[in-house]
Amino acid sequence: MKNRLWTLLLCTILTCLLPGCWDGVELQKRAVVLMMGIDPSDQDDHGVKVSLQLARPQSFSRSPQGSTSSREDNTAVITKSGTEVTDALRKIQLSIDRNLFFGHVRAVVINQVIAQRGMLPVVSPVLQSRITPRESWLFVSSSPAREVLEYTPALDAIPSTYFTNYFENRLLLNRPYEVTLGGFHQRLVTPGIQPFAIWIGRGNDGLSAPRIEGIAAFSADEFVGGLNTQQALGWLFIQNQFPKSPLSFQCPTKKDGQFVVNVKSVKSTLRMIHLKSNEPQAIVHLRLKGWVEGGACVIETNQMELEQLRQQVKNEVKNVVETSIQQCQAMNTDIFGMGRNVYRYSPRDWHGDNEWDQTFRKVKTTVQVDVQLDFLQAYKKSALPLVRQ
Repeated sequence: MKNRLWTLLLCTILTCLLPGCWDGVELQKRAVVLMMGIDPSDQDDHGVKVSLQLARPQSFSRSPQGSTSSREDNTAVITKSGTEVTDALRKIQLSIDRNLFFGHVRAVVINQVIAQRGMLPVVSPVLQSRITPRESWLFVSSSPAREVLEYTPALDAIPSTYFTNYFENRLLLNRPYEVTLGGFHQRLVTPGIQPFAIWIGRGNDGLSAPRIEGIAAFSADEFVGGLNTQQALGWLFIQNQFPKSPLSFQCPTKKDGQFVVNVKSVKSTLRMIHLKSNEPQAIVHLRLKGWVEGGACVIETNQMELEQLRQQVKNEVKNVVETSIQQCQAMNTDIFGMGRNVYRYSPRDWHGDNEWDQTFRKVKTTVQVDVQLDFLQAYKKSALPLVRQ
C-alpha cells in the first residue's frame, strides 16, 4: 500500500513538470508562409529583396469557387529589401501583426542573378536557422522571383501546392529530395558532384504557372548555366529517371513524321576507367524499356520496320545523352556524379574537387544504349502481334 502511494505521488509530481504547449502559438496569430522568393535588391548592389507568399486562412473557410477565385482571396505577397535574407525577413516580420511561420513552405525561388553570385549566402542562413524545411523545393528563375509568387493558378486554391504538383507531374524524380534545399546542400558538400535545381522562366498566363526551362547547373555554389529541356532528358536518363509523358522520336523513313514511345523504365550504369592517363574515360550504359504507342510510321509494322524503330530510339537517346554531357563539360559542372564515382570506387585516384574540375573537361565518354520496345499490333495483316527486341 505504501509503495502505491509513493508511485501515485511520483506520477502527480511528474505530471506537473510536463511542459504541454508552453511554446504554442495560436493559429490566428501566425502568418503561414507558403513560398519564398529572393531577388537582387533595387537599393543595394549586394543586397537582396525577399518576397513571401502568405496564406489568408479566413478565405479558405469559404466554399471554393473554381477558376473564378483570385489569388488575392487566398494569399498575399509581401516584399522587403535587406542586406541579407535574415535582415529582409526581420523587416517583413516588423511590418505585419502576426508571427511568421515557415513550417509549410513548399518552394523557394531564387533569381538567377542571385544564384550567379553564389548560393551559400542565401542557403546557409536559411538552413542553419531552420527558417524553411529542408524538403522545400528549390527553383532558379530567369524572371523575377516575385512574379512566380504572384501567379494565379486556376485549378488550385493554394499556388504553392499547384506549382509543386505541376513540377512533379512534368519531371519524374525517383529521388525528389535532391531538388530540394536539403538536397542542394547535401550535393554541395559531397565530393565529386555538383548541385542542381529546377530552372524556370516566365510562363504562360493561361497555365498560370512558370515554364520549365530545364535544369540549372552549378559549379560549387555558383549558377553557371543550364540544360534545356532536351539536354535535361539526357541527364535524367543517366540518373535512372525519365519523364512521365511519352517521348516522340523521328520516323526512320519519314522526315516529317514521328512516333511515340511510352518509357517504362531506364537503368544506367557509370564506370570510370583510365583515370591515371591524360585521357580518362567514362562508360555510360543505358537500358531503356518502352512501349510503342503509335505514330505516322506505326500503321502496319513488320519485324524489319520494328527493328528500324528500335534503332531510331537507340540513336536519338545516345545523341541526347552525349549532348547533355558535352554541355556540362563546356560549363565545367559535373552534375552527373562522375567524380563521386571516382571518390567512392577509386579513392586512390581521387585528389580533391579542385583537381577533378580540371579533369572533368578532359573525360572522354562512351555511351552504350540498349533498347527494348514492345509493340501491340491490332491489325489482322500483321503476322507478329507482339515483338520484343
